[in-house]
Amino acid sequence: MDDREKVIKYIENNKDEIVRIASGLISIPSISGREDSNENYEKEANYLVTEFKKFGITAYKHALSPGGCNLVAQIPGTGNGKTLAMGGHYDVVAADEDDWKTDGGFIPTVKDGMLIGRGAADMKGGLAACFMALKAIKECGIKPKGNIQFVATVDEEIGGPYGMDFLVNAGIVSPDFFINAEQTEMKIIIAYKGCAWMEVKVKGVTAHGSRPSLGVNAIVNAAKLITRLDERGVKFTPDKLLGDGSLNIGMINGGTAINVVPDECTFKIDGRFVPGQTYDGVIEEIRDIIDELSKEDKNFKAEIDFCSRCTNAVVIPDDSDLVKSLISNSEEVYKKASELGGFIAAGDNCLFHKKGVPALMYGPGTLDCIHKSNEWVCIDELAEAAKIYALTALDLCM
Repeated sequence: MDDREKVIKYIENNKDEIVRIASGLISIPSISGREDSNENYEKEANYLVTEFKKFGITAYKHALSPGGCNLVAQIPGTGNGKTLAMGGHYDVVAADEDDWKTDGGFIPTVKDGMLIGRGAADMKGGLAACFMALKAIKECGIKPKGNIQFVATVDEEIGGPYGMDFLVNAGIVSPDFFINAEQTEMKIIIAYKGCAWMEVKVKGVTAHGSRPSLGVNAIVNAAKLITRLDERGVKFTPDKLLGDGSLNIGMINGGTAINVVPDECTFKIDGRFVPGQTYDGVIEEIRDIIDELSKEDKNFKAEIDFCSRCTNAVVIPDDSDLVKSLISNSEEVYKKASELGGFIAAGDNCLFHKKGVPALMYGPGTLDCIHKSNEWVCIDELAEAAKIYALTALDLCM
């Protein structure tokens, strides 16, 4: 029996172990942005440290004060091989336990071939599949030339600096390839929209609300700009995997009292970009519209700048070693053609993209059930994911 057959058989015979690991992660309420978040992140990390230690893999905790605790485990290579990292985040959104049909969001339940609980799909099930891939390789006595890493992080749900940002920027995680085990219905996501959050400040002149002609109403002028943006948008060419570029006005704030002409109004834009667009190019298009309105009305004054998340669209070539391996191994496990897809943003993958590292999302679960009550993942899909992760590690790290 060769190494590939060994890991496939090992994982098939140990599906219950994947469910056990995922259930252990789900049972810890590692909700982002809470007073007890760091305490629960530490519990997640300690749980994984203990589980890895049982079969001879050392796992290390990494924290950026005062943020939460991340974890990195590794099967070290014997030398002259490439490093594959796999994993994702163990922070989750809150669960309204009263809405769950099972025993509550943080009490994992197995029913009709599904594992149900907060984080089952997003993305503690994916982490358990990655864990199982490393365990299968280690327990089968396989010695790769390159490193095979497991990475579990905090803060993904709130875009904070203490998770993957910290690990990548500090050089703690620096692989040749990265698989983000997010819920993609086992589609290989090779295309990612760019994303930028922008803030517009529209300036006016205050006056008493009974005499608005003496002032310049910043809210009214903000409405003019929003209308122009909604009517015109920005230029893009639809992409076969990613579709259209978009602008969404997601927040607006202005005025101090009902009887005062507002002298400032701010609103925020969520921009999503496809190949051919850049975030610098998009903001310049919006500035052109601002200039246009300023020429039409000398009292119109506005400025725009980025406030968060600046990434351009990325498409990983389908002939890259990582994509070719996942395609081949997916077809071996599923006995059918694999599917390539695109996603609304790159998430934590963008940190690797900026460094030129092929990084993609590929994992068990569906977006349809995440951030909702009764989140679930198919147990068979967890096992299939673990097999494909392990086989891909053998391809890239041997």
